[in-house]
Order: sequence, then structure tokens, then C-alpha cells
Amino acid sequence: MLSPSGNEALIILAIHQGLLRPCFTEEIVEEYAEVLARTKFAFPPDEIAALIAMLRRTGELFPSEDSAFASPDPGDTRFLQCAQAAQADFIVTGNKRHFPHAPYGATQVVSAGELLGRITLGV
Repeated sequence: MLSPSGNEALIILAIHQGLLRPCFTEEIVEEYAEVLARTKFAFPPDEIAALIAMLRRTGELFPSEDSAFASPDPGDTRFLQCAQAAQADFIVTGNKRHFPHAPYGATQVVSAGELLGRITLGV
């Protein structure tokens, strides 16, 4: 949403087109909505609502559960818990340093650009 032509926007487009399936918990969706609503981003509420609705429509909700893995940033552990419950291939993040012990089982931590490279180039 910050850059309509950036890697993250392409990830959102891939989700919208059914090429990727996001996995989330209620806590993750609530965090996304809260972060996007911060005044520093100035996103219109209807755009935030549309993105959250698209994620809910195209993704899969998982219950929160404990994980064998933890992030040094306790707030990011919820993403590891979700990835383990979903048996996800990837966690996509702009902050890989919060996941220094990757991979986590079968889940790899990648940036949006790295995931796009894997999708488009098979890297």
C-alpha cells in the first residue's frame, strides 16, 4: 500500500489473483488493521477495510496455538505460530532480523522481493 508498484503491492496482487494463499490468525489481522490505521500512513479507512476483506476472502484463518519456535521480538512469535499451524512454506516480512533462526521447520523467512523471485524465476 505504501508503493503501488513495489514488491509488497505485487504480493497483494498475487494474493488477489489466487497465486498465493495468505494464512493468518485473528491477532495477525487485528495487527495489520491497527498498523495500517496509524496516522503516519494516512491510508483511507475504506482502503484498509478492502485489504483486510480481501485477505479474509482469499486466505485461511488458523487458531492461535503454541509453537516450538519463538522470535526475539515477542510480537513476531504470532507469525511463527501461525506458520507452524498452517504448515506454511514462507513468512514474508520486511524485517528478517526479527527471525534470525530461520528456517523454522519447513517455513522459510523471505522478503517480498525474494518471494517474487521464487514465483517468477523459480529461484
